[in-house]
Amino acid sequence: MNERCFPCGAHLDCSSCVRPLKSPCLRMFMSIRTLKSLSTDQNVCNVCRHSYIKWKSENSAFSAMLDHFENDIVVINDDANSDSYELMDVQVQADDSSRLTTVENPTLITTTNHQDRDFIFFSRNIWIPEGTRCCSGHLINNLLSKDAVDQIKPFSIRYQELSSSDVQLLLSKAQTLFENGKKRFSFDDPRDLNDDEYCLLTSLSRDHFTDFVQITSSSIIRPSCNRSIRTAVGIFLCKLRLGISNRLLACMFQIADKRTVSRIINSARQAIVKSFVPDNLGFGHVTREDVIGLHTTTIARELMSGGDSTDTAIIIIDGTNLYIQKSRNNEFQRTAFNLYKKRSLLKPMMIVTTTGYIVACIGPFMSDFNNNDAAIMKDILLRNTDHILSWLKEHDTLVVDRGLRDSIGVMKALVLEATMTSFLDGRRQFSVEEANESRCVTKIRWIVETANRRLKQFKYFANTIQNSSLVYLESDMSIACTLINHYQSPMTRSKLEDEEIGVQIMQLRQQKYQIQLLLEENNLIKRFPLWEIINHTEIIDGFPIMTQDDLGDLTFGVFQLKRARSYAEERCSTTNLTSDIAYSVHQCKIIPNLIRIPTQSAHSNRVTYHPTIHFTDQAILGWWCDCFTSARFLSCCSYIASAIWFLSHQRWQTQQYHMPLGEYKNLATDLMQVSDFYDPSDDDDSQRYTLT
Repeated sequence: MNERCFPCGAHLDCSSCVRPLKSPCLRMFMSIRTLKSLSTDQNVCNVCRHSYIKWKSENSAFSAMLDHFENDIVVINDDANSDSYELMDVQVQADDSSRLTTVENPTLITTTNHQDRDFIFFSRNIWIPEGTRCCSGHLINNLLSKDAVDQIKPFSIRYQELSSSDVQLLLSKAQTLFENGKKRFSFDDPRDLNDDEYCLLTSLSRDHFTDFVQITSSSIIRPSCNRSIRTAVGIFLCKLRLGISNRLLACMFQIADKRTVSRIINSARQAIVKSFVPDNLGFGHVTREDVIGLHTTTIARELMSGGDSTDTAIIIIDGTNLYIQKSRNNEFQRTAFNLYKKRSLLKPMMIVTTTGYIVACIGPFMSDFNNNDAAIMKDILLRNTDHILSWLKEHDTLVVDRGLRDSIGVMKALVLEATMTSFLDGRRQFSVEEANESRCVTKIRWIVETANRRLKQFKYFANTIQNSSLVYLESDMSIACTLINHYQSPMTRSKLEDEEIGVQIMQLRQQKYQIQLLLEENNLIKRFPLWEIINHTEIIDGFPIMTQDDLGDLTFGVFQLKRARSYAEERCSTTNLTSDIAYSVHQCKIIPNLIRIPTQSAHSNRVTYHPTIHFTDQAILGWWCDCFTSARFLSCCSYIASAIWFLSHQRWQTQQYHMPLGEYKNLATDLMQVSDFYDPSDDDDSQRYTLT
């Protein structure tokens, strides 16, 4: 035999030294060493074969991958006469593990990209040739969906010769895939994370994240050796959403150190502020007419302007708190220390519409006694911050809370209408008119608190912010607000019944409060002997039965009904309200269909309120309570809502509603109340001891 070893040129003079190149991986290895194309009918010597075995043993990471290829790789022959391939519903014919299928059907319209071909080859061992096409319905963001990939099946098996350059390219892609596989989180391939994981990490769905990256890519940001644009944006959103440190982000995304993470975050921040924020936040991005037409609820228009004016903008203004670290700079520490919260914080001012759309987020401002909410609001108006006065017009309505009361004069001087809840001014209870007016305001103003809650869902703002990050705080707040505006649904929308509810509320505001007059005329508020204690079962036939919707019509909201169960559970001393329980009721001796239910305050052990209800077997005629707000007929307080909820709805329920919250008091020890001093008569030696 005068044959030579193809790689090294050694004579193959005995059959024991000859090894054929049938193994695909051995053939790839020799092709890379020689930079030549090798066929299966060529041979190598034992020395070359052992060099391949030695290389595999020294590179264990590739060894497992090559063994996998040896056992299961499938290669296809790209047929020059076929220019379209069907990727779905095909048959399998396999008789050799080193061959690959072709999938043929001339009915497709979209050419698959190299990312899909590589993904299918390394995950399914099916080679898809360049130029393959598929239906566009199988694509999500220009990539094959997971379901489409799972349904791909081989059709035929053919031999394919690979050149040395092809082999080098395959190994390079395999190495890249291997390195990417070691990453804990990756945004580069949209298929690596599902929708829930994207929402958990970034607050955006997968499709919204892809759209956001496309918008950001039009700015100054560029990919680098450390990260792609998708990864940079993803890391920044993870920082806002999770509020974790740069060191932990470096660990999650396999980045060298926290300084590299800081540079990545800063690049993404600059790109987002330039390309995304101006179109989604600030008085310049939305017109006053759009706010009136698209972002004002029907019930707000009914309550604030009587439903007649269609040219009045209604906006809600409130400040929120962002807690920061203490500072060694004494001047900054004094101006950032809030005497009410007893800690350092900064205050941005949120300006939202009645649907929760954030028009502007101004600030942050300092928080000492000179920088209260009213002073901040006056500063914004007098400085015309963000051209707010150019946007507002005369007689526009600003809904504010009591903290902005000192800025009402400036608003009126600018011919703006300001609305806020009333003050007690040392009284025990609001008047009927004041209580009804305050309820109309809170019916509208709650939306700004929901906007603040959405902002704090980005844990970066809910946690204590490091002082080193304060330079970026305004930009980060703006980005969070724009994400809420652009990708999250409105916090509330107008409903068909809102106009009817608004008219009903306006009518109730004008009614006389008859039940309070009834109680005062019969001196029933303070004369306890006129009431007798009975069990709730004694009026079971006389009290009306109501649904949850009926209860909602009484409260004009859900807050009171959410609190109702807590008061009922405390009164019954159990969380199981479907069993035979003792729920005592005070019935009037003079007026049998008048009852009251003494209810412990949720905030004070010393205070007990007396919600009073006037009823028939068909309807609730009226109510009154001696709490701050319930001398009103427009909605009711939580104490009244709890009594009506239990007597008209809950006691008729049979399905137990498991509520373990009432058992939490057993998880910690409540200390015994022991006096600091002992009675000397109890001591044998008649000496007095004190506990220190």
